[in-house]
Amino acid sequence: MSDRSGYGSFFVGFLAGAIAGAIATVLYAPNSGEETRAVLGEKKDEILSKANVSVDDAYKQAETAAREARDRFEALASTTRRRAEDLTRRGQVILEEQIHNFKKSAEEEQPEQEEILMPEEKEAPAEEESSEE
Repeated sequence: MSDRSGYGSFFVGFLAGAIAGAIATVLYAPNSGEETRAVLGEKKDEILSKANVSVDDAYKQAETAAREARDRFEALASTTRRRAEDLTRRGQVILEEQIHNFKKSAEEEQPEQEEILMPEEKEAPAEEESSEE
């Protein structure tokens, strides 16, 4: 950010210096009016060419900064995408492990439930026989 404001300050200072130089040249010129106008015309052309060069440099630097920002964004997006895919895979593995553990513990508990039910079933027919008599 400080680079950008530095360019603006440089450009403003450049223009202020050029104007001050032109005024000083006119005021202290030992030359005639025609000669002074010719010198001012040359200075004007020189200043304009320098300003065009400065604008071109600023444009090139802006293009470079935009390209670098785009490259950084693409790298960040790629890294974020890879990390999200990795987390998704890890989450899927953990989920599958938890499902497997749940099924395994459910299968281990199921025989205990059958054992509990079976003795009751054995007692129930005995009671039915005694009630028939």
